[in-house]
Amino acid sequence: MGAYRTQRSTHDLLKLLVVALCASTAFFLGDVHAADPDPLADFCVADLSPNAPLVNGYACKPRTNVTTDDFVYTGFRQAAASDAQIRQAPTGAVVSLAGPKEWPGLNTQGVTHARLDFAIGGVIPLHTHPRAAETLLVLKGTIYTGFVSDDNVLYASTLKQGDVILFPKALLHFQLNVGNETAITFNTLTSQSPGLLLSANQIFEPNITSAVIEKSFGIDAATVKLLKASYPGHP
Repeated sequence: MGAYRTQRSTHDLLKLLVVALCASTAFFLGDVHAADPDPLADFCVADLSPNAPLVNGYACKPRTNVTTDDFVYTGFRQAAASDAQIRQAPTGAVVSLAGPKEWPGLNTQGVTHARLDFAIGGVIPLHTHPRAAETLLVLKGTIYTGFVSDDNVLYASTLKQGDVILFPKALLHFQLNVGNETAITFNTLTSQSPGLLLSANQIFEPNITSAVIEKSFGIDAATVKLLKASYPGHP
C-alpha cells in the first residue's frame, strides 16, 4: 500500500511538472517577437490623408487607390544634401530615411531603409535603435563601424565597398568615414518604427542634475558645462 502511494505521488508530481513546463513554454513563445508583428494581409499601403485614423502604424489605403508607385521609392538616387552641406553638417554626415510616411508600401512590413552620406571624416555618432536590428552595406568609400555588446565588448571593423555588417537590436553602434573620399551606405532596419536614441543627446539634452553626470563619468562640473555646450545638436 505504501509503495502504491509513493508511485501515485511520483506520477502526480511528474504530471504537474509537465503541465508547468508546457505553460512556461507557451508563455515565452507567445510573448517573444523577433521584429514587428506579422501583417494580417499581403500589404497595407499607408493612408497618409489627414483624417486617416492612427493605429500601430498607419491605416490601410483602400485597395482601389493603391498603385505601383506605392511600392517604389526613388528618393535614394541622390543624397539628401549637397557635398558642401554634408561637410558643414554638425557631424559631417547626413541621413535620408525612408519609412512608411515616405514610402507608403512599407506600412506593416516591419522594415525601414536609409541612405547615409559621409563627408571625409564624417561620423554617425554613438546611438541605438530600441526596436530594431540593422544592417549596413557600403556603397562607396571606407567606413569604420561597430557595436558594443551588453557585456561591453566592442565588435568593430573597417568596411569597404560591397561589405555588410549587422548591428544587433538595441545595441550601441556608430559609423565613421575613414577613407580619403566621401562615402555612402545603405542601411536596413527591422522595424517600421525603429526609434533613434543618440547617446550624447540622451545625456546632455534633458535637464539631468550635473552631479549625476559628474559622478557617472568621473568629471567635474566645468567639463559637464563644456560638453553640454559643444555636443552636436545642442540647443
